[in-house]
Amino acid sequence: MAKAVLLLSSIWMVSVAYAGTPSDTVVVAHVGPFTITSRDLLDSYEFGPAFVKRLSDPLRMHLSYMIYERLLALEAGRLRYDTTVFVHDRVSALEEDLTVDELYKDKILSQVHLGEDEVEAGVRRAKVNIRLRWIYAKTLADAKKVNAQMKAGSAFDTLFARQRNLSDSSREHSLETTLLDLESDNPELAKSIAGLRVKQVSPPIKGSDGFYVVNIDQVWQNPLTTETEYTTLKDHAVKTLTTSKADALGGEFVKEKMKSINPIIKAEGFNIIRAYMAEKGLSRDTQMKWDIPSTFMTEAGPLPISSSGKLLSKPLVTFGSQTLTVRDYLRWFDIRQFQLKTSSPGAFNSSVKKTIWKMVQDKQLSQEAYSLGLDRRGAVQHEKRKWEGKLLYLAGRSHVARTVALSDSAVKNEYTAHRQRYRDASGKAMNFDQAKEQIKLDLYYSGESKALLRTLQRLQKEFPVTTNDEAVRSLSAAVLKETSPIDVIFYKPGGTFPRVAFPSIDERWHSFPPTLR
Repeated sequence: MAKAVLLLSSIWMVSVAYAGTPSDTVVVAHVGPFTITSRDLLDSYEFGPAFVKRLSDPLRMHLSYMIYERLLALEAGRLRYDTTVFVHDRVSALEEDLTVDELYKDKILSQVHLGEDEVEAGVRRAKVNIRLRWIYAKTLADAKKVNAQMKAGSAFDTLFARQRNLSDSSREHSLETTLLDLESDNPELAKSIAGLRVKQVSPPIKGSDGFYVVNIDQVWQNPLTTETEYTTLKDHAVKTLTTSKADALGGEFVKEKMKSINPIIKAEGFNIIRAYMAEKGLSRDTQMKWDIPSTFMTEAGPLPISSSGKLLSKPLVTFGSQTLTVRDYLRWFDIRQFQLKTSSPGAFNSSVKKTIWKMVQDKQLSQEAYSLGLDRRGAVQHEKRKWEGKLLYLAGRSHVARTVALSDSAVKNEYTAHRQRYRDASGKAMNFDQAKEQIKLDLYYSGESKALLRTLQRLQKEFPVTTNDEAVRSLSAAVLKETSPIDVIFYKPGGTFPRVAFPSIDERWHSFPPTLR
């Protein structure tokens, strides 16, 4: 099933905050030293995969999968996976991100205040719905050609249809939103089309990846709202306006921080980083065309960029009394994996530089947050523990999966016993060579499920597991049944650690029995 991906965008990216209630801290399950609170369960369920929501007792089943993951995390901890670089570095990065979120709350969010007139104006803009379509052009010249064609008599609908036929079908080229959300999510676009009337086409609008010619299809609003609808609109307006103001304050805060330390990128270190990132993400032909070397001269002669320890220790950026090396950057980048632009040498160089500035920014914010002891806050430690459990679960599940062995004879026997099951797209029976890879996958997933079942049954005997059935029943009664649940991924691209915004259960449990037998 296709997934909807929602980007929670902000310069700091504080996690969604809930108005706490006493029930948030009610423990619904103990799994060895792990505790699962009602808020943990509801958050995980709300932002988790849709398959659970189709089960007969979805919240209880979701809790079962959360328990399984913590059991596997305990197994991974016992096997010392918590000391591996993969787990250790990511837990540290997540703690840093959570700690900087607390700095955001203290330094930025606490300074945001909204007047009643401001909120009412936001509610009015939230009532205004707008539907847009656009034609994309890579260059300004191409965008001007589109405008010229329309001035010459071509209809927008005709050019729009032609674009959809020529372009990637995954690109919708349309948007339906409210005026308030458009101003918050894309203020430059909102400003550019502010003076347009319905069915009027904009001049070329510059975007991050090209130019856009925008047509306003429709603008409408419902002037009459019920009390409940008004309350919902007002809550949304307050959150949206608060985020917009906080983003502006946060941007100024970070700008002043960077100005005060005056970071300087070292040319040699940058060239090494550029070559290293090119080696990882560009073809050999592109590297040669852009004149990016694959070796650097050392005292021992020319060495490949990835094989010299001396190159990794070269200074990359200095700020204040601090220096970050090439090695610092590569370790920082490895767990973040930003997408670098590869459309041209200039775009590639610029995007590499932006990640270096991002690293310095993260370092400054985290150092201030840690100096204030914000990492010791209970909210940070609780969330860190959840993420650590998630990473250990992944390590534990991988450990179990590596025990699944497939022999050639087992694959052959499976085909002999169930050859009628393996057919191609037209329904024709496949021979063994054609079906081999599918058989291997079937046997692997079957073997993994059996290995997981055995492991979880053993772990339940070794680690005490208790559930608060009364609390789960109460929460289940309050959860609305979804008739057509869909998978939605909330992704947090900003902050110090881009990641899925909320730790939830693994979608791979879809093929596993809901309860252990």
